[in-house]
Amino acid sequence: MKTFSLKAIVQNQLLNNWKLVLSCIIVCVFTSLSISVLDVNAADSFGDPFDGAKLKNNNWKWTNEPPKWDVGKTREGFLYIDSEPDRNLWAGDASHFLYQETDTDMFDVETQFLAKWDTNSAVNGLLVKSPGDNNWVAIKFWSRDAGPKGQIQYQTREAGMGPPDVQWKDEFGDFGEALLALRLKKDGDTYTAWHKTETDKDWVDIGQGNFKLNPPLQLGIYAGVAAGAGSLEVEYEYFNDNMNPFPVEPGGKATTTWGDVKKQF
Repeated sequence: MKTFSLKAIVQNQLLNNWKLVLSCIIVCVFTSLSISVLDVNAADSFGDPFDGAKLKNNNWKWTNEPPKWDVGKTREGFLYIDSEPDRNLWAGDASHFLYQETDTDMFDVETQFLAKWDTNSAVNGLLVKSPGDNNWVAIKFWSRDAGPKGQIQYQTREAGMGPPDVQWKDEFGDFGEALLALRLKKDGDTYTAWHKTETDKDWVDIGQGNFKLNPPLQLGIYAGVAAGAGSLEVEYEYFNDNMNPFPVEPGGKATTTWGDVKKQF
């Protein structure tokens, strides 16, 4: 009959205990690393799918927060902004500006929006701003009641970036309504802009320009009635970071088409 000494039994039990402790430590470390990577990705990404009942990216901040805005309440899967009058972006920035702070030298972001206006001047689009310089680069959709129905402008403060405005075309939508996607890329001091409509399969080039903005920068989307009276309602469908996608994807949200716009309005 095989016998074991008390010392051998104790040593064996201690070894098993250490193996269990070591296994727990390894599991905890890998779990912690996985969570940390997800948190870092979420923190580093500018993206937000605007899916659910609130903003998913915790880095958003408002300048001139609109009295009426929501995520998912007015329309499921969209950020809704009801713009106030006298909220222009030209000589100064009085717009409703939802932004994230950054000092990055490179980014590539895009958004799609539905705009409905009843005023002689309203603005919305993509914006990167340097508060220290009191200047910015913007892709602006300038919606109008008089003259041209609207146009896409590529601008800095009180000036253009060089490329001409993209004049209204049938693909933008009907008078007083527009469905557009805009994209802005930064590489150092070089900015490239694109737009796209429902009929465009690929991005349509707006142009490229060079402009220096000193960090820290504010990057995001904006809206406002530029005139002293009237209305502008904008529904932003998403804010995509093409270089570092947000880890949470929209929950089965289909891309908006002009048929959806007709139903909404």
